[in-house]
Amino acid sequence: MRRLFIAIQIEPDPELIKLVETLKSKLRHDRITWINTNNLHLTLKFIGETNEEFVEAITIAMQKAASTINPFEIRFDKLGLFGSSYDPRVIWIGSIQLNEAVNRLGENVLNELNSIGFKRDRQNFVSHLTIGRIKELSDKSYFQDVIKSQPQIIFQTSLVKKIILFESILRREGPIYKEISVVELKG
Repeated sequence: MRRLFIAIQIEPDPELIKLVETLKSKLRHDRITWINTNNLHLTLKFIGETNEEFVEAITIAMQKAASTINPFEIRFDKLGLFGSSYDPRVIWIGSIQLNEAVNRLGENVLNELNSIGFKRDRQNFVSHLTIGRIKELSDKSYFQDVIKSQPQIIFQTSLVKKIILFESILRREGPIYKEISVVELKG
C-alpha cells in the first residue's frame, strides 16, 4: 500500500519564503507545524492508502484530466485560514482572483479519478498551498493580528506545465514526497 496524492509541485519564490519565515518568527510561541518550503505543492486530489495495482489506472486518469488543459500561470496573493476564526486549523496561501485553468484541472482530476472508483471529496476544490498546521495557539487575538497584518502581495507565481502523482512517506522528521508518475499538460 502506498499513500498517494496528485499535485502541482511549486518551487518557492523569495517572497513566499520570506512570508513563511516572518510567520514562523512572529508565531514562534504557538504550536504550529510549518511546511518545509521545498515540499510545497498544490494538492489536486488526496487519494490515500492505495494498492500498487492502481498506479497505472491513476496515471491514465491523470493523462485524460491534463489532456485538455494548456500550461498556465498561477498566482498566490492571499493569506488565509481553514477552520473558524475562533479555532483555525490551517494557514494557507491562495489566489484572490479565481484561476479558471487550475479549477478546470482540479475538476478534471476529480472527475477522472471518480470514474475509476476514487470518490470525490465532499468539499469543493479550493486551490491553495498549506504553509502551516495549527496544533495550539497561546494567544488567539495576537495570532489573528499577525495574520491580518501581513500585506496582500504576490507571494508566489508559478508556471504550471505538469501534474505529479506523489507517494507521501510519513516520518517523524516530516514527510518525504516521492514522484511516482509525471503527466505533462496539453501543448
